[in-house]
Amino acid sequence: MIRKNVSMEDEYLQKLQPFLDKNNGNLSAAIRDAIELADAALRGHESVEDALEYFTEDSTKYPEIRNSLIESGECILISQLSFRWLIENTDGILVDDELVSELFNPYQIKTVSDLLEYLNTRSQNMGWGIKVSIKNWEGDKTDVILLENGDPSLRAYLAEAISIFLGRYLNFDISFVHRKSNSIRIFLKEYRSDMEVPPGIRKNFGTLDYTFKEIRSKPEFWTSLVERYRMQRYQRINLNKDVFEALLSGEIPDVTCFFETSAGKPIQEIPLYELFAISKKLVSVTQLATGVERTVEGGKINIKIRHQFSDEIAIGKLIALFSRLCMAAGHAFEARTVSNLIILEFKEPCSAYSSSNGKY
Repeated sequence: MIRKNVSMEDEYLQKLQPFLDKNNGNLSAAIRDAIELADAALRGHESVEDALEYFTEDSTKYPEIRNSLIESGECILISQLSFRWLIENTDGILVDDELVSELFNPYQIKTVSDLLEYLNTRSQNMGWGIKVSIKNWEGDKTDVILLENGDPSLRAYLAEAISIFLGRYLNFDISFVHRKSNSIRIFLKEYRSDMEVPPGIRKNFGTLDYTFKEIRSKPEFWTSLVERYRMQRYQRINLNKDVFEALLSGEIPDVTCFFETSAGKPIQEIPLYELFAISKKLVSVTQLATGVERTVEGGKINIKIRHQFSDEIAIGKLIALFSRLCMAAGHAFEARTVSNLIILEFKEPCSAYSSSNGKY
């Protein structure tokens, strides 16, 4: 047995007090117990400082909360690889309201500050490593929520959940989402949603949400349709019944309703640049043509429609369909064909469109 003198300050004697009480004031026995406890605590840790991170009250690595959630069955452990696969393969589908309410209690969180404070606390307790803050963007009046650090997939999931909570409970919409390698910026704007998910959130996070809901509601129909399009390399025409009936009867279909619905205004109020954009959408949806492009030749706007039809009657009806549309919109033009190309040459000079809408 080696005997040595040990000197220590009063604060360390006070920390030894529980061991002294256990050993009836025997300092040597108290020190032996403290050494045994320190030895057990240091197993699996590289240093005293590293071990202390797990046992201090404010530790970001404190495992007690996480362990209790796992033991209760409320949470499970999952590898990062599996979690990333889940997040990446559900991209575009909005997080369910029940999951958002489970993550953020709407009865306790009443402000954006409450939301960020709660998320930072939970991130610290759960070891997510994600920090959330709110900033004002470059001096204007746009508030931006900033999520930094942590796993990219978890950060993306939390960004979406935060946005849905803001939209459903705090009267905000999302104007823009800026994703970087180590952060996500969410640009806010005021919006009274009446508990519905605002359009900006659907645009930035839920582009496939309605699509997947339709697929789930009629899986046999959509699975069969996708398979047919795939097998036939998308060489199929998709028309509604009214347009198909008009074609069967030998008439020229009226597609102005599609354009008015897309633009949200009467056909006469749709400028040429917007007419062109919706035409591209129409062609993509229906496969009536293979492509639509805009060119400027001789100071005038040309819209070129590419197709794969060989029958002159069919080509004539396609020309008539787009001609009828442009005339309804009030745009003067001349139509001509070159091989598999329909060219609509508009009579107004390019400068007229430039001054009126700033697009050309």
